[in-house]
Amino acid sequence: MEPILLIHGYSTEGKDKTVDKIYGSLPAQLRKLFGRNNVKELNLSRWISLNDGIRLDDVSFAMNIALNEEYPHLLESGFHVIIHSTGALVVRNWIKKFSPKPCPIINLVHLAGANFGSGLAHVGQGQLSRWKNSLTQGTGVGTKVLHELEFGSWKTLDLHLHFLKPGNDIYHDYHVQEFNIIGSQTLAMLHLVPIRYVKEDSSDNTVRTSASNLNFNYIPVNPSPKAYTLSVRWLKVLTKKRLENKEISDMYYDYDLSYLSSKRQAIPFAIAYETAHFGDDIGIVSGKLNRTSVMPLIRTALNTPYRVSAYQRAVERFDNEKDKTLERAGRLDNNLAEWNKQSQYEGHSQLIFRIRDQFGNGVEHFDVTFESTRMDKSQKRLERMIEDRHANTQDKGTITFYLRTVNFIKRSKNWRDLLSNIAACDIEITGTEPESDDIAYVPLNMRLDSTQVKTILESFKTTIIDITLVRLPSNKVFEINRA
Repeated sequence: MEPILLIHGYSTEGKDKTVDKIYGSLPAQLRKLFGRNNVKELNLSRWISLNDGIRLDDVSFAMNIALNEEYPHLLESGFHVIIHSTGALVVRNWIKKFSPKPCPIINLVHLAGANFGSGLAHVGQGQLSRWKNSLTQGTGVGTKVLHELEFGSWKTLDLHLHFLKPGNDIYHDYHVQEFNIIGSQTLAMLHLVPIRYVKEDSSDNTVRTSASNLNFNYIPVNPSPKAYTLSVRWLKVLTKKRLENKEISDMYYDYDLSYLSSKRQAIPFAIAYETAHFGDDIGIVSGKLNRTSVMPLIRTALNTPYRVSAYQRAVERFDNEKDKTLERAGRLDNNLAEWNKQSQYEGHSQLIFRIRDQFGNGVEHFDVTFESTRMDKSQKRLERMIEDRHANTQDKGTITFYLRTVNFIKRSKNWRDLLSNIAACDIEITGTEPESDDIAYVPLNMRLDSTQVKTILESFKTTIIDITLVRLPSNKVFEINRA
C-alpha cells in the first residue's frame, strides 16, 4: 500500500489546533483498514489558510517544495491523497501547475471537496468574522483564499476547465483517479443560525453537494461572425426589444454541448448518510456516528487499481451508495419540533454564468432572465426552481444560481425529479454600458427545449455557461477622415 497524504481545508488551523483535533480518529482508522505496515507513511499536511496574504497558489507551491525537499520518494513511488474541503483546490492546483504526466498521485479522495466554492466564503470575509477569528484563534480570515472559494471565482473555474483541454484529462493524461464523497446534512444547532448557507438543503452545512461533484457540465457560448457586423444603432433596437420582453433572435451566438459530463470519464460520486462538513458526531472527517457510511467508501477508493473497468465499478458502487442514502433518508420520521429531514437530501443543481466580452473583460452590468415557453400547466418552470443567486464580488460578470431539482413526496415517500417534466426555456442575457452611449452589447437568447434543459441541468451537479458577449463601439469612437 502506497503512503497516504492528508490535506485539510480552510480554517482548520488556529492557536491550539492539534493533529487529533483536525483529523480525529481518521488516521487510526486508515491504519486499521490497511494495516500498520501497509500504510507505510501518513503525512499530515499543515497550511495556514487564515493568513490574509496567502493564496491557493502559495499553498500549492509550498506543497511542491515540501514534496521535493522532504519527501522525494513519494514523487518516485507514488502516493494516495485524502483531502477535506479546500484541500481539493490545493491538490488540483498542484497537479495543474507542478505535476508531471502521469502524476505520482494514484487515488485522490475528496471528502466534501469545495470544488465549486462555498456560500460561507463571502460571509467569512465580513468584519464580524475578522473580529471573531482575531479574538478566538489569533488569526485573520484568509481573505485571498476566501476570494478563490467564493461562488463563481474565475481562478477556480479556470482551474477545473484546465482538465477539459486536450492533453490535460485528469484520468487519461495525468492518470489520477478521483473520488467524491460528501454529506447532505447539517447540525441541529445550525438551524437556529440566520445564515442560509449553514443549513441549505442538499448541502453539508458548508459545501453544496453540486459544488463538490466534479462531474460538471461546461457550455461555452461564442459569437458568430455576424455578431461583429451589427451597428450600435441596431443593437440598441435589439436591447430595447429585450427590455420590453419581446423575442430576440439567437442567431448571433453558438453554444457547444460537447463538454457535458456525460461525454467524459465519470468520477465516482457518493452522498454519505447523516453526514455533515464538520462535527464530532457526524462530521465527514472526524464524526463518530457515520463511520459505517464513510469508511467503506474510502476503502473502495484507495483499493481501486488504475484500470477503466475497475474505475467504472467504483462509479457504480458510489452511485449505489448515493441511492441507498436517499432510500434511508426517505424513511426518516419527522415531528413538529424538528425541521423536515428529507428536505436536506432533496437534489439541487448549481448554475454558473460567466459573462465576458471578446477581450476577456467581465461584463459588469448585465441581466439574466429565465422565461419558460411552450408549456402546459403540469410542466415545471425553471425560473420558479431558483432558491438562491450570488453575484461574485471580485470577478464581475459572474453569477451563480441554485435550483431545487428534486423534492420528496411525503404521501408516497418517493423522490420526484422536477426536471423530468420541465418546460422549454429561453435564457436571455443583456449587457449594458451605463457610462457611454457609444458602447452596446449584442444580446443573447439561448432557446432550449425541454430535452436540452434536462441535458444541461442535472441534480447534484454544477453547470458552467461561459459566455463571450460581443461589445461593439459606435463609429464615433474611432473615425478616419480623409484630408
